[in-house]
Amino acid sequence: MIRSIIVALALIACVLFVVHDADALVGVGFKLGAGWIPDGKIPGGMVAVELGPLSPFVEAFRKSGTTTVNLGGNLIFKLPLPLVKPYGGAGGGLSRISGGGASRSRGLFDLVAGADVKLPGAVGVFGQIKYLYTFGSGTFLLRDVAFQAGVVFSLGI
Repeated sequence: MIRSIIVALALIACVLFVVHDADALVGVGFKLGAGWIPDGKIPGGMVAVELGPLSPFVEAFRKSGTTTVNLGGNLIFKLPLPLVKPYGGAGGGLSRISGGGASRSRGLFDLVAGADVKLPGAVGVFGQIKYLYTFGSGTFLLRDVAFQAGVVFSLGI
């Protein structure tokens, strides 16, 4: 019990240390976009929050009669350029895949690369490519590349 508490406090301290850096807090914002997986007939959607280098997300895709909803977070590293900010990162979460009257939840790993383009004011646009991988074997596996694009709202913090 005490060991679990110490581990939890250490993780919280690490997150606070990472987000404590003033440069990291410049990237506080909100992303709203659409996504597409090749072979998919219906585009999906995504929402992400940027809290410095941490980026929790929710996204949904539909492909070949299968619906996938992912919930997770990424650790993102951006280059501090003035107008275009390329970035890359990795993360994970949980993926719920449903189709044919059945569904399954699996652990998710993802890699992401993209760029934010600043427009006048607090708005910008983004485009990114994401590799999605679910753990496990059998049916309802996800091993796909997703293309996502949308609008970035910067909170200016």
